[in-house]
Amino acid sequence: MIMSWRRGAVAVTLIALAAGACDTKVTNPGPVQDNFLDEPTAQVAVIAGMGRALSEGMNFIVYTGAAITREIHPAGSTGSFGITVPWQQGVLDPLDENLDTHWEQAQQARWYAENGVARMKTVIPDSARLLAQANLWAGYANRLLGDNMCEAVFDGGPAEPYTKYYERAETYFTTASTLGTGDVKTAAIAGRASARAGLGKWAEAVADAGQVPTGFTFNMPYYDVGDQGQFNRIEFAAHNQPYRAHTMWSTWIDAYYTATSDPRVKFDKTTLTGDAGINCCGSSSFRAPFYPQAKYTTPSSPVTLSQGAEMRLIEAENDLRAGNAQTALTRINALRAAAGVPDATGTTTAEVWTALKRERAIVLWMEGRRLGDLRRWKAGNTPGALDPLEEPSGNVNTGSHLVKQDLCFPISRSERDTNPNIS
Repeated sequence: MIMSWRRGAVAVTLIALAAGACDTKVTNPGPVQDNFLDEPTAQVAVIAGMGRALSEGMNFIVYTGAAITREIHPAGSTGSFGITVPWQQGVLDPLDENLDTHWEQAQQARWYAENGVARMKTVIPDSARLLAQANLWAGYANRLLGDNMCEAVFDGGPAEPYTKYYERAETYFTTASTLGTGDVKTAAIAGRASARAGLGKWAEAVADAGQVPTGFTFNMPYYDVGDQGQFNRIEFAAHNQPYRAHTMWSTWIDAYYTATSDPRVKFDKTTLTGDAGINCCGSSSFRAPFYPQAKYTTPSSPVTLSQGAEMRLIEAENDLRAGNAQTALTRINALRAAAGVPDATGTTTAEVWTALKRERAIVLWMEGRRLGDLRRWKAGNTPGALDPLEEPSGNVNTGSHLVKQDLCFPISRSERDTNPNIS
């Protein structure tokens, strides 16, 4: 829809220029016809629209999910670029209209990509490069939903298990890896590895992970262009000018970074407080110390979609599941050595599981992946402890200040109100 509007605007502009001084009247040609998108030359723009839609869907889920998992701590505003009171407490309520945007943006990203892939198969069937990129976006859009949604819904259909998203992601990533070259191919293999881990296909996930170099990174770009929809939302919400909506105070990262200076979870300490009071710590208007994250430093900071370090952790988790705890610990400590921080320790399987869970929290910090990890480990009743500051304390005045911790986003109220197949 955005692209159609822009094409209409361009058409109006061209008509005005052609008229010159002879006639100042402009005729609006109206909405651009859908079949214009069947032009081969339009497909690059279609792919750009897929990426833009995915970046917007990620923006909302990464930010709110980080608050629920206590990758960040609420520090103020509940309105624009803020964290609402229920989210501050760890509640993702199906009746919460503020969650509609999360569902709608992420589903829109999936639909744009899947519809675009279907169209491109007809329009440019021989363009492997463009089809690979389109399938890659479709894979990441489905993985985003698989990592974060409680249930799957496709285009007005019934509710299905959330793993259906991972299944579709696996299919799209496979096509992208077959058609793609270079970074697109490697990203597709890495994305498929994570989707397969979500499906419990550990042998296949490890086979994929082994093809991805440790130093590989594939990012979602953001842009500081005056349009806040293209900003990195989690960065802008704690940019200080104008928002101080979240902080690293009262998260496990506060003590960990202070002790290790691990560059992967860097934050800054200031003498400021959050931009509004929060219901915390014995007060209904407590002003939290403002310790802004420093992983994302500008509104145009990219968010990582796939990286080699995650692949090593997929291999380590598979080792643990196979009973090879010390092999897993060796993989974890190779990543820590590369980051210049002390080794993790563990002599029992449970202790190494604890190290793995912590290392994934560090490597994938604020990338929209933590909810999926926590849900997966909880469902599998895996050993290993989380830090108390990332689990619900049941009390807004103590511990993590999470009253509860919903580990997925529900089907939105807007979907329930409009989809006759959802009760």
